[in-house]
Amino acid sequence: MDFLLLDDRTNLKLSIIRKLEQQYSFSERKDVLCEELNISQYLLERSVTEINEDLKQFELIDDMELVEQSSEIILFQDAQVSSSVVEEKYLKDSLEFTLLQTIFFNQFTSIKKYGEKHGMSRTVVYKIVDRIRKELAQYEIKLSKNFQLVGNEWKIRQYFNMLYYRIYKDSDELYNQSDILAVQELFSEIKLYCEEVNTLYLFKHYLLITLERVKRKQHYFLPNSFKSVEFDQKNKIYQTVAQWSERTLKGTNREIEVEIRGIINQLSVYRLEFCDLENDVVTEYTERLKQQFQMNMQLSEIGPEFCTSVKMTIYQHQFITPLIDLTLRAIDLEFFHERYPIIFEMCHTFIYQLKEDEFKFSKKSLFFNLLLVLSQQYDEETDKNTINIYVNFTQGEKYNRFIKNQIQIFDSFSIHFQPVIRPDTDLIVSDYLPQVTFSARNLIWLAPPRASDWRNFGNEIVRINRELQLNKKRK
Repeated sequence: MDFLLLDDRTNLKLSIIRKLEQQYSFSERKDVLCEELNISQYLLERSVTEINEDLKQFELIDDMELVEQSSEIILFQDAQVSSSVVEEKYLKDSLEFTLLQTIFFNQFTSIKKYGEKHGMSRTVVYKIVDRIRKELAQYEIKLSKNFQLVGNEWKIRQYFNMLYYRIYKDSDELYNQSDILAVQELFSEIKLYCEEVNTLYLFKHYLLITLERVKRKQHYFLPNSFKSVEFDQKNKIYQTVAQWSERTLKGTNREIEVEIRGIINQLSVYRLEFCDLENDVVTEYTERLKQQFQMNMQLSEIGPEFCTSVKMTIYQHQFITPLIDLTLRAIDLEFFHERYPIIFEMCHTFIYQLKEDEFKFSKKSLFFNLLLVLSQQYDEETDKNTINIYVNFTQGEKYNRFIKNQIQIFDSFSIHFQPVIRPDTDLIVSDYLPQVTFSARNLIWLAPPRASDWRNFGNEIVRINRELQLNKKRK
């Protein structure tokens, strides 16, 4: 899905920052960037100038800056800032998001008045509205002639829930103060039974959006096809939400009843007792994924039954957060590909075989969250593949111990240091080539090692780990 609340120019600037951010040296040659982004050098240099101007406007220039140096672009970046922070600033500042937010809060009157207020021509406002219409149309949401949000109320709420969470995270700065106080009242009551409620930011945005929509008499009814757990009305959290809803929400008994179910459903993102894990749809997808893993003998340690977390992940992405991909920025899954190659391939195959309309707006998040759940389960139930390393430098044993201690930072891998080179040695790290007949891979380092030496070491560890997982485990 295209994200149309950021224009092409802004997306290009974010892509430049992300490309540099992913580089080991935070720098890249101009010609390489131009080729990868399919742009001219003139456009690259102009974009770099604009990025720095934007960073000044966002008051981030002391923490991040792009510098042209001969044939390279270098990113200077403090630990307190990243491309994600810059993206949030761009989004809040975008003409599309600003106008859409005005529509959501029912403050948009006409194109003429909006243009006059913001110093824009009608043509410019029409173009912004057109991009918003295209953005919303992807989720079957429309704008009426008088600029009201029209469509499935559940999708409308899901869309803005994900969008506002993506931008504002734990902040409630955009909402009405009386609504904020009402939600804080509910949270203080729920906290007696759910200590972590104050950190449930996605749920908080949903409640605030619900209050805004109900205020405008925009209630919703769960679709007939929706399958959820039969809530235990004796559950203390359920009772608390029900009592709060009856006090706070206006509507018929049926409307308030459905709103209560909607609120409890949103809590199932965090609370297992509100998930229907025996749902037929969940069972079907779980079986599909299980079949992928059963085809690989190397994953037999995970066991015949998938963990509850897998079912919960599928349930939530199908029923509770179907538009959650809206919250995603650019994510790099290379760590999982390197550390858990078989799990990665099986999950990738599972996602690839889904039809276009299956998890239509949550495929990326489902892929990522399945990797999280299954990699954790793999570590808990499976012994790590041990990588045997022989370290020997001409500086002597004290220096060897120093290098071994530094290597231990790769703690996501199981590394064993061997006192001598053996047939099962996977890697030799030294400052010379030992005279051995075994086929172990050699890495020649300077003393002390350079950044490039560590990079080469990391690449070798990843390669060895992959081979050990793909082959039968060493006895």
